[in-house]
Amino acid sequence: MANRVTFYTACRRSSLYLYEDQEAQYSLQKDYVAQNSLSPFIAKDTNSTSYSLLCAKLLGNGSINADVDGQPSIRFLYRYTQYDWAVACHRQLKSTLASIKFCIENVRDIQDHSTKRIVLKSNLCPLTNELRDLSYPTGQKELPLFFIEHYMNEQTLAWWYQECGHLKVKKNGTLEKLILSTEQWSEEELALLQYVLNSKFNLLFAIDGQKRLLLYDQLQINHFLSLVNPWIHPLFHYKRKNSTALKSIAKRTTLRLPNHIKLTKPTAEINKIIEQHAGNVEITDENFQRLNYARQEQNDSSRYQISLTEENQATLCRLQAQTGLTLGEIAQECFHQHNSIYPRPLHTLDDLSTTQQNIVLGSIMGDGMLTHIPTKQYGIRSTYHEHFSIKQQDYRAWKVMKMLPYFYFNSKGNTIDSRVNNLWSILENQFYRKEKNRGYRIKQLPSEQLINLTDIYSLATIYMDDGSLLLSNRINHNYKKIYVTPHIALYLQNFTYQELEMLKEHLKSLSSAEFATIKRPDGQGYYLRTNRTADSLKFLHDIEPAIITCPSMSYKTNWNYRFYLEKEKWHKKYPDYQLLVSDRKRMRPYTPNEVEKLLCMKRAGRTDQQIADVLNRSYWSVVYKIRELRQQKKL
Repeated sequence: MANRVTFYTACRRSSLYLYEDQEAQYSLQKDYVAQNSLSPFIAKDTNSTSYSLLCAKLLGNGSINADVDGQPSIRFLYRYTQYDWAVACHRQLKSTLASIKFCIENVRDIQDHSTKRIVLKSNLCPLTNELRDLSYPTGQKELPLFFIEHYMNEQTLAWWYQECGHLKVKKNGTLEKLILSTEQWSEEELALLQYVLNSKFNLLFAIDGQKRLLLYDQLQINHFLSLVNPWIHPLFHYKRKNSTALKSIAKRTTLRLPNHIKLTKPTAEINKIIEQHAGNVEITDENFQRLNYARQEQNDSSRYQISLTEENQATLCRLQAQTGLTLGEIAQECFHQHNSIYPRPLHTLDDLSTTQQNIVLGSIMGDGMLTHIPTKQYGIRSTYHEHFSIKQQDYRAWKVMKMLPYFYFNSKGNTIDSRVNNLWSILENQFYRKEKNRGYRIKQLPSEQLINLTDIYSLATIYMDDGSLLLSNRINHNYKKIYVTPHIALYLQNFTYQELEMLKEHLKSLSSAEFATIKRPDGQGYYLRTNRTADSLKFLHDIEPAIITCPSMSYKTNWNYRFYLEKEKWHKKYPDYQLLVSDRKRMRPYTPNEVEKLLCMKRAGRTDQQIADVLNRSYWSVVYKIRELRQQKKL
């Protein structure tokens, strides 16, 4: 991404900030807020494991309340039947909370019967005060996002699951769904929990009507259980996967495969590829991300009705039960493994999946470039090349993962390269033109390739390569409110105004958001940007199935996460102010009396700020209203 200058406009009591160096803004903002929130813990982080366990307790039923003497007290409650589990928790937490006590209390239930419960309690401890400030900043329990981001690990997940989780299993042993009880958190906090679980473990939890986090599919449930299994206490053995339900596979079956896997004799070829590679199909930490995120793709595909050999029937039956993959996914993984060893040559875009085609085209329009390299056999040939900042390593790893085996990291570590293929030569001739009498090329937007942008992955790639989530802020000190307006910017100033207009028209087939062509001083002089909050949020919503598979770019793709960062930043500066997303429906219309008073004051030479003070309006509200009145020839 080209170097960009941070631009801001500040006017009197209201401020408008439009950051264009988005990576720098995000890095500074997140680091500042997170480090300030976590500094007490990081400074004495001698036992991060215990902090990870505290993280699980705060996600669950842990609370910090005022004790009899008014001092904050950490309390963890257990039923008496969980005695062994409470003992195990007490033993592990003592290394961090030395003063934590193990108590048995007698309480009365709803029917006024006396029952016992176990309480782990710790007070009069500096750590208790710090945890209270982090989890109860306003007196109510809130999600300590930065603490969770920093310390959550597999053991955290296991503790949280054992206390607040449920595994629903069908009578035949099939795993139906996995539930994490999260009713105590708000909708915004649930969205942040989804982000953390995706960022940490590549798990895509859903939210049901009861505000619980759920996993429905076998692949994710199996992987979740494999992560937490080493830390499951014997008391919660029923929350493990204790059996594997085998589902028989019919000899005559139908498989769905992407169109880039071209078959002439489906039965023979599919049986052969399963025999060769099915033995290597397994779910590991390395390939779970790729397999799970592939389910968000909408690749053009075809159905093949085939007859399986008895050996392949048994193999597919076993793999389906062990991994949670469908039969089509297992076959596709076998083809993927074969292609990794013997890559198919790329002659046209059709040799790639729909997702890969759109990532390639989006990358060439964004940060990617097509270059020449000499070969002994074929002369000068084209390859794909992409240079990037090391801060975006995780995003580029996502792109390489999606484009395997055709993209790979150069040994230098900050570039992506490809193998030589005919496809790159074809695309180079279309995306570049040579300037007459000059020794350089100019990137252009070919209409014949524009129509091939058929999937949201092209738009998501353009945005993650060369886009920014800009935020403008307006402060109303009278009402103690801060209004934030998001804008989506696509910095494609390499293309001409006419090309951007053509692209803008085509984007309507991919997103319902409306873009405007805006002037800027560099490149060809223009870029694309949304002007309304509704369009910005529509854009992020439309490309969500693609961007959710790249959590490292959440600062520009996850609005809930980004808005949380903004709230934390502004709260430190204006603790009593409320942060709101701009919405035209919420704007208070001017009454006829206000309009008349505004006209009289403006004609009398009063300043916009003086008018705003008299009308009890914000400065910018008055500026925009005066502009509107001038357009109506009333001023």
